[in-house]
Amino acid sequence: MAKKVLENVGLFYQHYPRIALVVTAASGGKENAMTVAWHMPMSKDPPLISFVTGTSHFTYKLIKESGEFAINLMPDTHAEMVAAIGGSKGENCDKFATYGIEKDQSVKTSAPILADAYAAFECKVVEEKVYDGHSMVIGEVVATHVQEGCFWDDGTVNLEKVFPVLYMGSEQYLNIEKAGVRMLKRDVYAKELKL
Repeated sequence: MAKKVLENVGLFYQHYPRIALVVTAASGGKENAMTVAWHMPMSKDPPLISFVTGTSHFTYKLIKESGEFAINLMPDTHAEMVAAIGGSKGENCDKFATYGIEKDQSVKTSAPILADAYAAFECKVVEEKVYDGHSMVIGEVVATHVQEGCFWDDGTVNLEKVFPVLYMGSEQYLNIEKAGVRMLKRDVYAKELKL
């Protein structure tokens, strides 16, 4: 397939699909959830994770007030809920009541933990960088919640049990039929292809 070079950077940020996370926060008796696709781990020791969000978002305001948040990884069976969370504003509705979202008790923060998340990380904010209306929030993981059987012994997701919700960009979410997924271990293919 031919490539073309653009001098205009265009959609440089369209590195999709990406796992869609649900970030939650609470402060002053209010709580909210938002969907985030721009995220990454920052460090293993200390355990740091980051995400990017618009500074006008209600969840961001709760994070600024409380200094904490939770990251929830939802199975693809909840793709519709993840899309609904991302398509609604917390100032206008209680997303937990509106979408029937059940919560588990957090242990180190006030941030809601979604009961159906196959993994959730409670985090304390350690740093923030603001760029033109967007903030990169960096948090230290202070507690981890995982559903049994959703991860292999080496820490990788057990795709036979759960598959994450994917975000495709342009406000589209994706779930993949498990029969269509193939795991490729890079060390095996590097040896086979002698790369």
